[in-house]
Amino acid sequence: MEKLGTIKAREKPLQRESGAPPPNNLNLGLVGSMAGNVILPAKSPVIHVDEKGIEEVRQALQACADLGLAGDAINKASFPLPTFHVVLDEARRQVHEGQGFVIIRGIGLSDSAQNNNNMFLGLASYIGDVRGAQDKQGSMLSHVTASKSWTVPSELRHGIHTNTGLAWHNDMGTDVIALHVRSLAEEGGNTFVASSWTIYKELATSYPQALELLCEPCWPIQVSGNPPRHIVAPLVQIFNNRVYLSADPGRLGLHPVTAKAGLSSSIPSLTTSHLQALEILSELATRHRLMLDTRPGDILFINNWALIHARDSYKDPKDGPGRHLVRLWLRDSESGWKVPESMRVPWEAAFGPNGDGYPTGVTRREYPLAPSHEYKPPKYTAGSAAFVLDDEDDVNGGNNEP
Repeated sequence: MEKLGTIKAREKPLQRESGAPPPNNLNLGLVGSMAGNVILPAKSPVIHVDEKGIEEVRQALQACADLGLAGDAINKASFPLPTFHVVLDEARRQVHEGQGFVIIRGIGLSDSAQNNNNMFLGLASYIGDVRGAQDKQGSMLSHVTASKSWTVPSELRHGIHTNTGLAWHNDMGTDVIALHVRSLAEEGGNTFVASSWTIYKELATSYPQALELLCEPCWPIQVSGNPPRHIVAPLVQIFNNRVYLSADPGRLGLHPVTAKAGLSSSIPSLTTSHLQALEILSELATRHRLMLDTRPGDILFINNWALIHARDSYKDPKDGPGRHLVRLWLRDSESGWKVPESMRVPWEAAFGPNGDGYPTGVTRREYPLAPSHEYKPPKYTAGSAAFVLDDEDDVNGGNNEP
């Protein structure tokens, strides 16, 4: 059933740029020797939690329940794991300095939505101690699902709230993506990742002109919808001896709503060269992809600079909840990659100018226990990660009223 989102169909097969010189500022020798970049393993490595670790998590959950703790009150101090923290410290190292992602398995799911949230927040705090806001309403958690209670047509929803495939993208604005798998689809809905470094190396050797364009600060990135506003930035950058990739085709160029309505906008459309470079990027990601083996109850952490990800389309069962993941955006104040200046605007929208998780204009922080029962179509969103462009919109599809 695999069907990833697409950029634009190419009329001719992808061809290497035979004889094309590399960009002037590209050192091909450096590409092969850079430290701190990610090479994906052959299959998904899984951290299995032993009985002692499970018992420590249970005790931490009970302590939170006894004290009535939730949301922002859940952190490493309030969710102590006396010995299991060593395993999570290694997981944090793997996310930031190793293979770029980890899957934690074995804790299982609770019948209590609050316990599931608290467990997710508690474990995630050991990977990233700062959480990013996912909209101006202060949604710290987002529910990635296509709820059966929603009557709004799929074409009027965020991409993450449909069962269609999602093209290769980064969640522009976060260091680490955390996903808690609550339930899976009957068919499809797989998550794929590809290494930014591996893609960069093949671009450098086989498609240098496309790489040069991807590295140029010439990409219009939507940052607000009312009024329309954009920045111009690169999608790929070498910084601190690492390859950074921050690209989401749905946030690039003129917003589809504006284009469809024929309204004037200062945001330019993408050129043919832009679209061709994105096509190459997407095809290389598909060539070097790894499908992640996830199960209900798993917690997945992905380095969003080092890896690009995608999702295939899926079919939910007639009975049961269907595919449902819960998402956090994280940054670790000690291990997090330093953010390049050219990529800070989307990042500050989630983490604030000081990187403390309190972006300008966000006055409250919400941790919804479940998807909104009724779906409110967003006015302006952009990108596969459902980046909200209007201050009144909610990434979870609801009104988010206090």
